[in-house]
Amino acid sequence: MKKTKIVITLGDPAGIGPEITAKLLSHTWITDNYHIIISGNRHLLLKWIKKIPSNIDILEEDKFSGFNFPTGVTDKFAGEASILYIKNAVELIQNGEAEALCTCPINKKSIQMAGYDYKGHTDLLAELTNSHDYSMMLMCEYMKVVLATTHIPLREVPDNIKPDKLLKTIKNTHNAGRLFGTPEPKIAVSGLNPHSGDEGVIGFEEQKIIDPVIGEAENLGINIEGPFAADSLFTEKNLNRYDFFIAMYHDQGLIPLKMKCFSEAVNVTLNLPIIRTSVDHGTAYDIAGKNIASENSLIQAVKTADKMVRNAKANKNI
Repeated sequence: MKKTKIVITLGDPAGIGPEITAKLLSHTWITDNYHIIISGNRHLLLKWIKKIPSNIDILEEDKFSGFNFPTGVTDKFAGEASILYIKNAVELIQNGEAEALCTCPINKKSIQMAGYDYKGHTDLLAELTNSHDYSMMLMCEYMKVVLATTHIPLREVPDNIKPDKLLKTIKNTHNAGRLFGTPEPKIAVSGLNPHSGDEGVIGFEEQKIIDPVIGEAENLGINIEGPFAADSLFTEKNLNRYDFFIAMYHDQGLIPLKMKCFSEAVNVTLNLPIIRTSVDHGTAYDIAGKNIASENSLIQAVKTADKMVRNAKANKNI
């Protein structure tokens, strides 16, 4: 069976990205089953492993070859390097030399110190691929959670739940089903307010926005139910019943997911023209350089990218 070509970006050199990538490469079953390409600098890996496996390709960034980055702190050079690693990786995919992107964490402050205005990976990837209506999903073995809103203050969430945006999130979720072996997925949608609004007694968003959009999605042939009270949505029964969950805001969806599978969750960006997975954690400056970071989430991100590529090929989506 032909190996999937997956390009991994090292992320912020001052964080744990190089360490967890090196630990990933130490698993021979990874290098035996996947064609791994590293977008980053070789010397960052050699801090953690004596020798890079011969079947690993390195997409070296010449500007930072041998550069001495700090550890565990924000740094403009680390920010610039992390952006260049991403740009180089995306170009590789766009040129047909890789099939999926798997990203290690970057630091928002460091990339801003380097002169970039991106809030994170997704903004940059959207620009590089000319994408607009994308969605953020976190997943693990037990559940897949798509967010209707992402990294915004809690007080801004209600104003950001718009009918057209929510419908697009639902469509992205439905379309993602074929990438995970469920072409007609069952989708559950949470409400925004406690008790899903109690018929308008403690909030109107369910009646005026969420429920009508769910009805519109049903008319499009999407298998969807809700809105459900969020505090009882993620039960074992529902985890077995639904393929995807849509949460109205970040913590509503990700607290139950991380309680279930904190160290092995994967971040997936839906509706990009490329397949992109990522670890579910940040740069972890507090443990950077201490050789205690876990590579488990990165392993799952690689496995997920491979699965998505194979399902996409089976459905002729790439």
